[in-house]
Amino acid sequence: MLQRLDNPTQLPMGVVEGYQAQNTQIFAARVGLDATAPFDDGSTITVPAGGVVEVNGVMYRIANQFSRAKPNANTAYWIVVVPSPDGSTASFDLVTRPGVWNHARNGCYFTSGAHNGRRTLNWVSLGNLANVPADGTAVVARTNKTGHEQISLAKGWHFVRLGSGLGGGNGGNSTWQGQGSGFGGGGGVASVSDLLDAIFFAGKPLYGLRVGGGGANGAGGPQGHRPGGGGGSGSGEETVFHDFSTAGVRAGDGGRGSNGAAGEIGQWNGGRGSDGVVTSSPDGEGGGGTSPGGPGGAGGQAGLWRAAGSPGGFCRIFLLGN
Repeated sequence: MLQRLDNPTQLPMGVVEGYQAQNTQIFAARVGLDATAPFDDGSTITVPAGGVVEVNGVMYRIANQFSRAKPNANTAYWIVVVPSPDGSTASFDLVTRPGVWNHARNGCYFTSGAHNGRRTLNWVSLGNLANVPADGTAVVARTNKTGHEQISLAKGWHFVRLGSGLGGGNGGNSTWQGQGSGFGGGGGVASVSDLLDAIFFAGKPLYGLRVGGGGANGAGGPQGHRPGGGGGSGSGEETVFHDFSTAGVRAGDGGRGSNGAAGEIGQWNGGRGSDGVVTSSPDGEGGGGTSPGGPGGAGGQAGLWRAAGSPGGFCRIFLLGN
């Protein structure tokens, strides 16, 4: 049920028709108000004087600037409002968690611990999240190449960890054994991922997500009289969520081949893996290995061109609270 809030009258009438209606509307409009402007210069967090914030139905104005050195320059902090015992004044403190989003109060409040019932400002400093949640607590977890999708998140602060598809595996060089024999180099194994961590506030209905594909491993080089170098792995595709993206990982280089003559092992260089730029051609394929007596190992396919469901990167999103 929705309750109508009557507009105050412009005529000199009773308190109910005038001041009470006016105050009811003002109070309703200010629930969750945060008109503060904190900033972080890398070592000190500052909240300038003059801003106002509503906490549990009480409005507070910042009479004096708040400045506090960050306990750890590389850690992300939220600012919690700490009312005095009688509620007439309040101060600020730094915390490493934002509290839980309260829909009725239109802000984040702690529901347990030393700051139970207290609000944090709608802001987070520079830095990394203290105490990263365990993987099993993720509210969104995606692996492999899934293509683009839309996901919905509960309102409140979140932490996201992204990983690109694997790439960067160079092919092995061939080995000459003498007596007309040798071993081909092993194919490059895609094993390098670019990672990204970020803290963000989820406040819109849908977010876009695309998990990048991983590069295929390269093929091994031929064995025998003229062994060849192994092919490099394919490139790893970037993973993208909302405004955040990992980098892609370039393809591996091909290994070197041998001509089977002493002192000339590995002088034929393998092909260089391409960088995985999105084009109409299969950029990002691993460099092929070389062999003077024939082709070396083939390079692996780029993550960009691998089928949905192939091995790929990951996205894990965690809802933050107390």
